[in-house]
Amino acid sequence: MFCTKCGIELKDQVRFCSDCGMPTGRATPMVEKLVRPMHEAKIGGVCAGFARYFGLDVTLVRILWLALTVLPVPFCGVIAYIVCWIVMPKDEAVVPARSMSPANL
Repeated sequence: MFCTKCGIELKDQVRFCSDCGMPTGRATPMVEKLVRPMHEAKIGGVCAGFARYFGLDVTLVRILWLALTVLPVPFCGVIAYIVCWIVMPKDEAVVPARSMSPANL
């Protein structure tokens, strides 16, 4: 790949020219935001939000959060959950409604 402004040869994975600073046109990866997905929430959606952000199973995150609540300092996890519940924004994604058609008998 070559820079369109100064013409020097660039590696394929670079996003900017090291000589002139011109963007190469490679798309930047989409960054996942830390939000509370309300359609996956059990209480406030905090564990589901962390699971989605870190790419983990939501059940594993809930178990780890429960361990954080009980083990190091009692109620440390509860306080952290409440703070995250207040600070983390709700997910604005629209989830399609389930079909409300009657079952065929």
